Amino acid sequence: MDLFFELIQITLGNRDGFSRMPSEKEWGQLFLLAQKQSLTSFLIEGVNKVKNDNPDLNLNQTLMLEWIGVGLQTEAYNKVQNQRAKEICQLFKESGFRGCVLKGQGTALYYEHPEYRQCGDIDFWVEGDRDVVLNFVRKKGWKIGHIDIKHSDIEIFEDVPAEVHFQPSWMYCPSTNKRLLRFFAKEADMQFANYDEVAGFTHTTLDFDLVYSMVHIYRHIFSEGIGLRQLVDYYYILKHSSAEQRTEALKVLKNLRMASLVGGVMWILRECFGMKEEMLLCPVNERHGRFLLSEIMTAGNFGHYDERTKQVSKDKKFKRGFVQLGRNLRFVSYYPSEVLWSPFWKLWHWVWRKQKGYI
Repeated sequence: MDLFFELIQITLGNRDGFSRMPSEKEWGQLFLLAQKQSLTSFLIEGVNKVKNDNPDLNLNQTLMLEWIGVGLQTEAYNKVQNQRAKEICQLFKESGFRGCVLKGQGTALYYEHPEYRQCGDIDFWVEGDRDVVLNFVRKKGWKIGHIDIKHSDIEIFEDVPAEVHFQPSWMYCPSTNKRLLRFFAKEADMQFANYDEVAGFTHTTLDFDLVYSMVHIYRHIFSEGIGLRQLVDYYYILKHSSAEQRTEALKVLKNLRMASLVGGVMWILRECFGMKEEMLLCPVNERHGRFLLSEIMTAGNFGHYDERTKQVSKDKKFKRGFVQLGRNLRFVSYYPSEVLWSPFWKLWHWVWRKQKGYI
């Protein structure tokens, strides 16, 4: 695993080379770890740096070609994603809705090589009443999938999945949730006005991302799980930030009772990614960092490799919910407020969706 983090640091420019050259077998293991964390194409830059300095690399030619192939696929898919991001902004704008892209293609713009960031769906935050937005979607003839308090899966494009967000995120704890929603309401105008002429679409600002991307990490801890890709995202967000921006973001995150998580993420960014101390949001929290890293390496990107939940079919929602609740109870000493409020929130949310006719 040390070699894997060394490869990440080489890619980020925080290390010149490996402490020792990986064997052919170890290169295969590095590739599998990269796949598990959705970092395969991102790490190509690091592999190329090592290859240029060491022509006689122990890297199997077939594996190298497979690595390059993933990179080319990612590059092509990013071009499609960028085009769809432009289109979704335009589609809603033409119908009088303000909105912006969350995460994804907006976050990729912080990267040195955005084309190699592995992307998923398009998350689009739209201003307006939920029912008004959904009625607009129905009139357009777009297929509506899952609907919850935060977003709905909308089939706008055939080649790229999209989520339309009514709010960017939420918290289980009612008082913390109110604070988060106030933050979103305060920031909304600036986000919806942040049109990027170069990218061709509207996306969130750096100040917003310093808070929102950390909240996104927090949320995924209690659902599918998170991967190192989300932490690489945050590394690049921090890299573009000023000391003043980091100070303001930390104030908001502390107000959202996330100081311990932030300290844990900072520990991973320093210890595993080689981020300089002066770029961190706050002092590191090693206890939280080690626990979080263990979860990340066990479950993989968005928990796709988590055997604790994979054993239960996604169709068995109630059973899966109980398994997830049991998993989250392991977090109670780290994030007590969210863990203890989660069953009450989920019960309320189920009743709310039922009353709305969403299930």
